[in-house]
Amino acid sequence: MTITHSIPRRFAAGCTLLLAVSAVDAQTAPAWAPALDSVVNAALASSRAPGATVAVVSNGRLVYAKGYGLANVETKQPMTADMLLRVGSVTKMFTGAALASLVEDRLVDMNAPISTYIPSLAGKRVGTVTTQQLMTHSAGWLDNAVAYGRMGEGALGEVMREVSDTMFFTDAGRTFSYSNPSISMAGYVAEMAGRKRYATIVEERVMRPSAMTLSTFKPLEALTWPIAMGHLVNGPDTPPVIVRPMTENTAQWAAGFLFSSAPELARFTMALMSSGAPDRAWAIRPSVVKRMTTGAVPHPGGSGLDSAMYGYGLVVGNAKVAGKTERVWTHGGAINGYNAQLTMVPVREASVVVLVNGPGTGIKAIESKALEFALGAPLELKARAAARDLTAAERTMLKGRYAMGGTNVELLERGDTLFLRQGANTTPLTHGAAGELFIGGTQPAFYRVENGKVPYVYLGSRALARQP
Repeated sequence: MTITHSIPRRFAAGCTLLLAVSAVDAQTAPAWAPALDSVVNAALASSRAPGATVAVVSNGRLVYAKGYGLANVETKQPMTADMLLRVGSVTKMFTGAALASLVEDRLVDMNAPISTYIPSLAGKRVGTVTTQQLMTHSAGWLDNAVAYGRMGEGALGEVMREVSDTMFFTDAGRTFSYSNPSISMAGYVAEMAGRKRYATIVEERVMRPSAMTLSTFKPLEALTWPIAMGHLVNGPDTPPVIVRPMTENTAQWAAGFLFSSAPELARFTMALMSSGAPDRAWAIRPSVVKRMTTGAVPHPGGSGLDSAMYGYGLVVGNAKVAGKTERVWTHGGAINGYNAQLTMVPVREASVVVLVNGPGTGIKAIESKALEFALGAPLELKARAAARDLTAAERTMLKGRYAMGGTNVELLERGDTLFLRQGANTTPLTHGAAGELFIGGTQPAFYRVENGKVPYVYLGSRALARQP
């Protein structure tokens, strides 16, 4: 079976149409395909996700794309490579690419207050943040991910115009803290500056030039193509169940609601990685890619990368391949019933896309093996330091209360041990590398020191600010 997609005639001003699209031919499957199949099937069994789609790009070519398992546990419909799935926060890089394109066309100033584009926010503190701060999660805004909300493309503006100063949990520009509302607002800036609906801007400026002809934000369009249902597993002894109703909140499309397929996302990575190559036609301008992939704010944890920073919807940092340090661009995503991971090693023009329609606990194993095949050697992430007890000075520096929105924790000292208390749960903490903690010995958390004090602790990528 050959997977091909037609290339549309229209494309964004200033973008060059991708002239040739690589295809996958099942008759010439890579020699490593059976080994990857084995890893994927084992990961699905252990995670209990119904199905997955995987795409592998090696040396600038889409060399593998396949669906595994079921798209729907009720109908038993098999998963196929080109089925659409929701990709969660992988969406954010598309918002970033659209904004970068608008910047290059001098329609957006990323460092101007957002009230420049949204007059209703003038005079409010929320109107003083910049699109750069929003897009890099450094606006000081709290996080929420609202799975169900207003529908219709006017919903983005309706909700963003209502945002109030209660969105802040800390001052803008102080720290990275993952925030879905900040990306949604960045999407609204794009809509206002580009004078078109957000989805249309992303389609015209990013997706269609990258030969993504099926991908869409619109559920009623997605449902006209082969689509995999999202599934949840609610307990160790319960089977996967379809998420009903389908998740939909148009006001947060820019943060995590894109429908796409593994091959189409692979084509997007090919467009990014080949941009600027002297012997290629560029689907996305090199200046746009540079803006997207330039690290702006240190990223706590860094997805296992050294020197990790956050760009426009991408974590960028370093890892090693066969002993050589390489640049890596990556982002994951999760939304009710779906999980996703996309990773690129641009100098080698290698990438892997993994989408699942259920729990995502098996994604890491799939991605790791697929990257090894794409690169010809494993991608070596930063080794995690061994856990140790905290010193008395570290315990004294860290203990206190921290909060972000409705999330509140306390770090308290009992004897020679520091504990994290959240609600009714109290869990011991150990120390890893500089600025790294382990909750219960395994779950990573992070902190930073300023002038001998700890202003923030980070649970995953979300900052909690020290309370008085």
